[in-house]
This record gives sequence, C-alpha cells and structure tokens, in this order.
Amino acid sequence: MALEAEIKIPVNDLEIVIKRLKQEGFQETEVCREEDTYFNSPYYDMKEKDKALRIRRSRNMQTGEEWAQLNCKGAKLDQISMARKELETEIREPEIIEGILKELGFEPLSIQVIKTRRTLSNGEITAAADRVEGLGEFLELEIIAERENQREECLEKISRILRAIGYKMEQTVRTSYLSMLFGKRG
Repeated sequence: MALEAEIKIPVNDLEIVIKRLKQEGFQETEVCREEDTYFNSPYYDMKEKDKALRIRRSRNMQTGEEWAQLNCKGAKLDQISMARKELETEIREPEIIEGILKELGFEPLSIQVIKTRRTLSNGEITAAADRVEGLGEFLELEIIAERENQREECLEKISRILRAIGYKMEQTVRTSYLSMLFGKRG
C-alpha cells in the first residue's frame, strides 16, 4: 500500500507558480479535467473516520483520452500535511462501480469536485496546478512513498521545493477541496 505525502497551498497566480516550478526542473506532463464524485454511508461514515472514497472521471484536454479511477484515502497521518495511505485502481465502467457502491449502502455526496489540473513532474515529485470550480487556484505537491517511515523525508523534499518557489509549509492547508466546497455552502 502506497503512502501519499502531499501538501496543498492556495496560490494567487498559478501561471507564476508554474513558471517557478519549471525553473526548478519540473516538466509539464498533461492537462486534465477531473470530476470527483465522493461517497458516504450511514453504516460507514467516511468523514467521521477522516477517509475518502471517490470515483474520479478524467479527460486529457490535449488528447481527449478519458479514464476513471476508484480511490480510497485513509486518515491523515500527521498535523502538518495531507499525508495518508491511498489505494486506487483504474476502472473501465465507473457507472457499474457506482451501482455496486449504492448496493452496499454508499451514496454519492451532493457536491462534486471539478477542476482543471496541470500536472508537472521532476521525476520524484508531482506538482498539480489546480483551478477548482467554486474555490480558486491551488498547488499540490506530492511524493508517493512505499513505507510510512519515508514520510518525513518526503515532506522535507516538498518543503525545499516550496521554499524555492517562494512559499512555506506554514501556508499550506489540510482541508480537502470537498470540505472547502461544503464549507462555502454553509
């Protein structure tokens, strides 16, 4: 099971951030539109357990290619980052998976997270430059670690990149886009 060492930070100008990332050796790999549908159940409350279960539908804006994933994120592992265990798999028929989840008592939440994501990479670190509908612009930096004991090292590498592009770990947020959208709704 992989560990996602990740931070999220709101930004004022995504184009400047992307330019700075490229100066640090990041290369843009793709631009996608992502639509995330999250699920919860009265029998297993994902929010109460600080977990997330979603189906993500993606479309590459350059090639038109479409795909979907089923993703389950575990509880956050620290008080600084969004680091958590993550399980994901590609799915061919998201409608069938959604039907299975409904049969098991999971229902889609009333809010979807819809964003345009520009992905950049320097090999080890993935940067997601996100424009989230209803929220604004964000940068996510993540490293997928194989073991929990690598988390601190991964977060230090992410911190170095943040400083290099003019930000600090203290500016990051630990709130998911979904929670932000629910907070705006009241």
